[in-house]
Amino acid sequence: MSHPGARSARHSYRNPAGAFGLLPFIRWQYSLILPIALLLLIATLVLSDPRKDLLHVNVASSMSGEAVAGAVVTIGGLSYLADTRGAIVVERPDGETDISAHADGFRSASAPVVTADDGRLTIQLQPSVVNGVIQDATTGDPLRDVDIALLDVSGEPVAETRSDDQGAYIFKNLPDDASLRVMAGSFGTHIEEVDERSQVNFLLQMSVAHGTILDDQGQPVHGAVVQSEEVKAVTGSDGLFTLEGVTQGATVTVTAPGFERATTTVTGDRLGEIAMQPQLVKAVYASLGLLADPDGLDSLIEIANTTEINAIVIDIKQDTIYYDSQVQFFRDAGTVAPIYDAHEVLQRLEDNNIYAIARLVVFQDPLVAEAYPHLAVHDTSGDLWRNEMGVAWVSAFHEELWDANIELALEALDLGFDEIQYDYVRFPSDGDLSTADFGREYTGEARQAAITGFMKRSYEAIHARGGLLAADLFGFITIVDDEQYIGQRFSELEPYLDYVCMMIYPSHFTEGNIASAPGHPNDYPYETIYESLQRAEQIAPHATKKFRPWLQDFTYWNMREYTASDVRAQIDAAEDFGASGWMLWGDSFNVTVDALRPDEGGE
Repeated sequence: MSHPGARSARHSYRNPAGAFGLLPFIRWQYSLILPIALLLLIATLVLSDPRKDLLHVNVASSMSGEAVAGAVVTIGGLSYLADTRGAIVVERPDGETDISAHADGFRSASAPVVTADDGRLTIQLQPSVVNGVIQDATTGDPLRDVDIALLDVSGEPVAETRSDDQGAYIFKNLPDDASLRVMAGSFGTHIEEVDERSQVNFLLQMSVAHGTILDDQGQPVHGAVVQSEEVKAVTGSDGLFTLEGVTQGATVTVTAPGFERATTTVTGDRLGEIAMQPQLVKAVYASLGLLADPDGLDSLIEIANTTEINAIVIDIKQDTIYYDSQVQFFRDAGTVAPIYDAHEVLQRLEDNNIYAIARLVVFQDPLVAEAYPHLAVHDTSGDLWRNEMGVAWVSAFHEELWDANIELALEALDLGFDEIQYDYVRFPSDGDLSTADFGREYTGEARQAAITGFMKRSYEAIHARGGLLAADLFGFITIVDDEQYIGQRFSELEPYLDYVCMMIYPSHFTEGNIASAPGHPNDYPYETIYESLQRAEQIAPHATKKFRPWLQDFTYWNMREYTASDVRAQIDAAEDFGASGWMLWGDSFNVTVDALRPDEGGE
């Protein structure tokens, strides 16, 4: 027996269209749309997976494979910081682009973006380390205690070390485009680019060159400086030298007071005999006033072309610097005030075969004293100390001043000057020094140490640049070996000078100073010059070729007029003694030409 209404219930769940009863109110044709739509949606999601538009970059060490946390990755000009796993995730760049990475302790790496289908890329960074060993190429033995420097792209050392007992060395944190410089004494100096290497070994061959320096008469030259790059030797009384550590094919330069510069090339271990040609420098002085005159330099060039004059002393610094110097110390002080083009001046001197000397006033520097009071001499009231002419001085105790003036000297050499000549390279001598405060104990020993120290540092820097150094010294200190309260002691300074320019002005001596002069030295110019040079020779017996005195070409204010014969007498005395030349100090516009011999064919 059936229940009433059961039939009707079964009937209400039947799909008259024959469907499966999912949606009884939708006809079967429409019921197919839903699964198809779902399939299309799934396909769209798969094909447009946002992960496919991402670039996954991992940065790892090329040696250990470990992640480089904190690496900086740059793509298309934008930089990203890698996480602790050395990873970054960014949008995949459109088209071709470069990707680079860098991190402390590793060398930078860059390359075009090349990704696999999954958008993943690994950048391997090479650790920024280079090591190696230094050995004797002949024996294979390690070379220990060899100086080796890590150089940046400009050639400046950024780190230094020495090889150990096994000849080994190591540097970390290499700069880009690094190179190594090995200075191994008799094994020479060698520079090698690191490139992409992590190991650079040096097999070095001992390199020594011998030779003899002779004058034009075949006699040995004492005190000649023989130099090849960083290697230097000085000849003894026999003229012999040994250069340890030169490289084959390197240029060797020889300089000696009283001789022209000579050059040769290292070929084998014997350089043989190198003959030097005499050079007597006979100079006139180009003052600021003359250099500022459009025709001023022409007048001196004309004198050089028609007389025995073959050199000109050019003022480059006195109260100001007279050319466009780039030395930052002086530019910051505001003391660069160009009045001539140094390149043009030097080119004109070269065109006329004239030796160019740069005169550089050092410690009488009132403008620097005003600009940098902490470097100046002060008086007891705290103001700047000034001499009897009202001129302020800087203190030669300050090594900051040493370095600034040395930098200026090197710049002048790079411009093309043949020689640097220091003036006022001393402590002040005129004025009330009892009120002067130099910031430290003012003793003769301290003064002498300061001036000698500055000269030594200058000499080493200037010689390393291939230049020559001269200095103007008071005439009296070259005949009495005492620092004379100004710090200039002749016997101490002479080893660091190529030329000693003693200012032997007869008018500046007093009666009795010159034993061979029966009256005031001003009236005995020949005797004053000759005896002064003789007495200087007694203090420095091996330095006579360094003597190139300043001679008086002016009339002193309270004495008789100086004539052409007086000037000539001084020249004759210097040449009879055997000095390496002479220079005339006086009015640059009014050189006593009548005292000069006519040109003798480019002497």
